[in-house]
Amino acid sequence: MKRFGIRLLLTMTVLLGVVTGGESTKAQASVETDFIESIKKPVVSVSHQNHLYASVMMAQAILESDWGQSELAVTGNNYFGIKGSYNGQSVTMATAEYSGKGKRYVTNASFKKYPNVTAAIKDNASLLRHGTDTDPDYYSGTWTDNTVDYRDAAAALSATYATDMAYGNKLTKLIQKYDLTKLDISTSSLDIEKQIADSVKDSMNEKSTKTVRSQKEKVVKVPKVDLSNFDKTRATFKNDASKIKIKPLTPIIKLS
Repeated sequence: MKRFGIRLLLTMTVLLGVVTGGESTKAQASVETDFIESIKKPVVSVSHQNHLYASVMMAQAILESDWGQSELAVTGNNYFGIKGSYNGQSVTMATAEYSGKGKRYVTNASFKKYPNVTAAIKDNASLLRHGTDTDPDYYSGTWTDNTVDYRDAAAALSATYATDMAYGNKLTKLIQKYDLTKLDISTSSLDIEKQIADSVKDSMNEKSTKTVRSQKEKVVKVPKVDLSNFDKTRATFKNDASKIKIKPLTPIIKLS
């Protein structure tokens, strides 16, 4: 009986662990999906406007903010770990840094505090696009017009944005795991396709309008007939010598 009881207890423990583990996995997946969906629109819009990879920016937000759950993200809406102050607002946080030899250490630093997440996204894009005060091209390795794909941009951030040399690899893994490259489909290219379609449609409409106008002009442009000698009231032709009475006639006009 004791052995049976122990086996039953072990079985129940295993089953409970499976159920709990399944629920935990689902909850984590929900957190990740909800996070991506919550900032997808501003990330895509802002990155495309600044010729940056939306996939890289999304991966940065995931990594730097721990899916929006880090203390810095919660208290300062800072999803990118950007230091300094924003409109005079900042928060002091402990942060892990790496020395030139790759040694990790912890230090306190001031980080920007934003009024909302969109402001943080725009500020991150501005930083990547305009660089530092001394070097405006400092992050040019992340620009879409200077790279082949998102991997180049992610790698460029390892040597510039973060002191962690594995930073680019971490971003790349996140992008591939969550298929974030779908965010890089340029809205501008879609607009161009729409513009082309609209242009073709307008051209067809214009051609159709010209054809109808041409046909109408053919109908309107009828031969002129001199009716100056035709008396409509008395149905007679005027003549210097005499007036010859005839039956009322209706001029026959042949359309060309």
